Amino acid sequence: MKGKCIVHGMNFHAFHGAMEVERELGQMFSVDVSLSMDLSANDALPSVNTEVRGSEVYEITKNMIMGTKFNSHLSLALALAKKLFERFKQVTDVEVTVGRKQLFIAGDVREILASVSCVRADFEKQG
Repeated sequence: MKGKCIVHGMNFHAFHGAMEVERELGQMFSVDVSLSMDLSANDALPSVNTEVRGSEVYEITKNMIMGTKFNSHLSLALALAKKLFERFKQVTDVEVTVGRKQLFIAGDVREILASVSCVRADFEKQG
């Protein structure tokens, strides 16, 4: 049996990107995070000490997106997934989607999304 904590629709104005204009003016980013946990190993419901809290997921996300510069929103999504695995030892799977809403491209595009889907073993292989 699996359980999930999903934090949907976090929005931030941040200064990431490969182009200088993106890093200078910034743009709006949306972030969705889904954390899966194996509940079958527990005899009872998760205790307060092992619970994944949405408010903490938000703070980790905010600190990463506002405190670190990334050249791509895919690298941001991957770094956030790794950080969430480090913080929540009971999490088995992480999905992170980062969207860029203010685009500096010549075209009618509402948003560009980058998404990663990871399991804990993906990062254990890296050391």
